Amino acid sequence: MGACSNKSQNQNQKEEQITQLLDINNPGNVNHRYANNFTLIPNKSVGAGIKQTNQYSTSLSRIEWDMMQNQFWDSHKDSSEWQLIRKALSQKDESVALQILSQANFKLIRNSIQLLVRDKQIYQVPIFVINEPTFYSNQNFELNFETSILKVRVRSSKLPQDYEISTQNTSTIQQIKQMILEVTKEKACRLFLNGRELIDQNQLGNYSISSGTVIQAFL
Repeated sequence: MGACSNKSQNQNQKEEQITQLLDINNPGNVNHRYANNFTLIPNKSVGAGIKQTNQYSTSLSRIEWDMMQNQFWDSHKDSSEWQLIRKALSQKDESVALQILSQANFKLIRNSIQLLVRDKQIYQVPIFVINEPTFYSNQNFELNFETSILKVRVRSSKLPQDYEISTQNTSTIQQIKQMILEVTKEKACRLFLNGRELIDQNQLGNYSISSGTVIQAFL
């Protein structure tokens, strides 16, 4: 009797630990990984049924948000489990979504598609792939631009003076970061233009950056 009781108690504790991942203040909540681009709004919800989540705002334009969603799913394209979750999310009829998940032996925690368990594996679904934000940034994002050579200036409190980089506007933000890190010997870098954070996979031209533009670096 005692052994069964302890086993049941341990199981309940484990389930409670998993459930706590739904708390947006929990450090283990998956949405913290995307905090640079999305801000969750406490005590305000969006969506219905299994798709009900906290509302959130974003610093991204609609185009950037779409790109980030696509990037998320591309990173899981080789996982049959994640493809089933994606299929369930795409259903307008919740009963069909639940059937897809049930047939694949997914267990929804607190009836939320944000948190699922299958074969002891935990799947956390970020809010931004479930619901749209309360609003998008109205800042421009250029998809079509002419290729050009330019010089950008990087400004940081850790640099004695502006660091000038000669490159093309097709260079990605990640490539620019790598150049900066090689010079500064720092381990991480975030780049901003007029208060807007620049996203790694995007190109300089997407932000209409031209010669002489000053980019702020936080190292």
